[in-house]
Amino acid sequence: MSNIKDSLDAVKGILEAVPVYDDMLQPASKEVGKSLLTVAKTINLALAPLAGLVWSYEKIRLHIETSMAEKLKNIPEENITSPDPSVAVPAIQALRYTAHNEDLREMFTNLLATAMDKSTVKNAHPSFVEIIKQISSDEARIISLLTNDHSKAVIRLRSMNHDNDHYTEILQEFSILPYLAGCEHPELGPSYLNNITRLGIAEINYTTYSTFPNAYEEIYKHPVFIEKKKWIEDNAKRAEVRRGTFCRTQFGEKFYNACIIEK
Repeated sequence: MSNIKDSLDAVKGILEAVPVYDDMLQPASKEVGKSLLTVAKTINLALAPLAGLVWSYEKIRLHIETSMAEKLKNIPEENITSPDPSVAVPAIQALRYTAHNEDLREMFTNLLATAMDKSTVKNAHPSFVEIIKQISSDEARIISLLTNDHSKAVIRLRSMNHDNDHYTEILQEFSILPYLAGCEHPELGPSYLNNITRLGIAEINYTTYSTFPNAYEEIYKHPVFIEKKKWIEDNAKRAEVRRGTFCRTQFGEKFYNACIIEK
């Protein structure tokens, strides 16, 4: 936002600094001025919706009071405590820019509720705020499906040469989780899974595979997999599947209990 403001100020400064030219040059200078004004107006129009998305602290306070009353209604009054500032302050600050997103807003308010209950306060780790800030709404939806430590099926689809072991990865970390979670952009599922893994919430492992019945059958029946496999075979290559797992870590379990589960 500061960079954009600087850009707008610079545009304004340029407009104010446009000198008065000779009559012969004025048409050209006027066209430059109009062009800069158009850019400034376009930028302002593009940024206008953000004004309604950035929450004021008053709006955040009202939301927290309402949501906390609901989330903590079954908690004994003597168990309700002031949250650790190392959790509450950055969480409230982050809500200014993420509260318009229901999935992330729920994570932050669940974390605050966890931090305000004496029986669960130990589960409210300060790093959880930074994790929520580094995930998208789609990734939050995928994490909400990691309800236990049971592994989820993932695969890599390779296009293999028939006469040697050379191959090209056609699909990596492909899973039906983004589709089950109702992600807005399920085609970005592989990058979502990689980011969730990067944050330590889950891990991807290709040295083992899921033993749940038909765990991989749903992948093999998915249109994306079918299309890519057909493409490989149409190009006179051999399709090879590497089966793997996507599983919640112990750290991910703590995150899930603190930020996903409703109290």
